[in-house]
Amino acid sequence: MATYKKIKHVLYPDSTITLALYSGLESCKDLRKSVMEGTVVASLLKPSMIVDPFQVLTAANKAVHLSRTNNMTTKNVHSEILFCLSPSKNISESFRSFGAADSDTSVFVAIVDDAEDKTLTRISEILGLSPVSIDDVASLADTVLITKAYKLSEEEISTYPILDALVSRIAAKEIITAGKGKN
Repeated sequence: MATYKKIKHVLYPDSTITLALYSGLESCKDLRKSVMEGTVVASLLKPSMIVDPFQVLTAANKAVHLSRTNNMTTKNVHSEILFCLSPSKNISESFRSFGAADSDTSVFVAIVDDAEDKTLTRISEILGLSPVSIDDVASLADTVLITKAYKLSEEEISTYPILDALVSRIAAKEIITAGKGKN
């Protein structure tokens, strides 16, 4: 069982996406500060909003593609991952709902192009922890919050696995939110 995964991007094989989960943190404050200061370049995601690593991989693949085609909504590929993960068109709301908070005791990390795992190593140093299995994120997911955030219907939940509904929403965000204004 791998603790973290490094995956080649689907359309851009020269690009990698590293996914890692840290649990048992005292807080996420120092890591968030490092990301905000730019000394660590990564997406810090709230595990309670993630049902499966594939959900994040979908958002990360989309963010890298948007970056490569100069179509990002946010300022960098790591903030774009967070924005792509959220169903909202409002960047601030996306960060509030899906980004890790100072008080969080777990964090799901997505890193684009960490070739030699330097960023992942730095994150482990800041947190004083090693990553746990990314598959453990399912046990941290809050399906009530996720269902509410993505506005999943009862019919949708009873017909399809929740992951299928989330991946569809992430992939088709621009189509689903077209004409709705800011959510």
